[in-house]
Amino acid sequence: MIDAELYRVFYTVAACGNITEAAGRLFVSQPAVSKSIKKLEDLTGCTLFVRNSKGVRLTTEGELLYGYVKVGFEHLQNGEQVLKKIRNRAQGLVKVGISNTLCKYYFMPYLEAFHQKYPGIRITIVNRTSPETLRLLEQGLIDFGIISIPHDRAGFVYHELLTIQDVFVAGQQLTDLHGSVSLQTLCRYPLMMLEKDNVTRSYIDDYLAKNQAEVQPEIEIGSLEFLVEFARIGLGVALVIKNFIAEELSQGLLREILVTPAMPSRKVGIVMPGNLPLSIAAGTFIDFIRGS
Repeated sequence: MIDAELYRVFYTVAACGNITEAAGRLFVSQPAVSKSIKKLEDLTGCTLFVRNSKGVRLTTEGELLYGYVKVGFEHLQNGEQVLKKIRNRAQGLVKVGISNTLCKYYFMPYLEAFHQKYPGIRITIVNRTSPETLRLLEQGLIDFGIISIPHDRAGFVYHELLTIQDVFVAGQQLTDLHGSVSLQTLCRYPLMMLEKDNVTRSYIDDYLAKNQAEVQPEIEIGSLEFLVEFARIGLGVALVIKNFIAEELSQGLLREILVTPAMPSRKVGIVMPGNLPLSIAAGTFIDFIRGS
């Protein structure tokens, strides 16, 4: 087994060229330094230093060993500096899993503000659906995800961020939809929804099934943005997230279709693996989002 302390003494003496100065840097006595050098020479079977008028100098064998030890200690020192930067939030990497919709309509302002505050921390965005984000977490490929919180939370830790409300919307062309309508009535119109295999669609399908509403969407697509545009130009009734279409509603480009029974709200939050520690950078990002 390598005795790192012996090499630390050797490295310091070689760098100083003087045992007294090296002892001062190491905060030990001169005899302790000399003893360590003698022990290392015994272990290697080589004389490493010879005395001169100014102190000590390396022998040929000592120069050879010093070349390797110097590289090793410089790597250690560089590693310590990197860790110091990470502790000071001047460096780091965060890998976030998030859907396109949440990234565009929720996450972007936090991303911009965080980058301004911590410019040295790099952020990798992995755009995936919520089920895919959970799989990436299980595989350790991302630090955390921002998803619509599912019913099954086993193995994960969640921190709620916001409440979102799914709504039916239409453009001004569908003039015969007024007031509150039943789901059965609404289902007679062309419906446009997010495609399957995401938490949002699963949540909506559960809601429709519980209320005996048979739905065959005419358009299924993976982009909320396209659903908004399709509804705006009159292709049908779209199921979208009200939180993210405030501007279209206020400008009258879309109008909400009230349905009975009302659709319940749901939660979006941060999801993390329950059995793994967070990196300093990831923990800093999560604290930033939750505190904003």
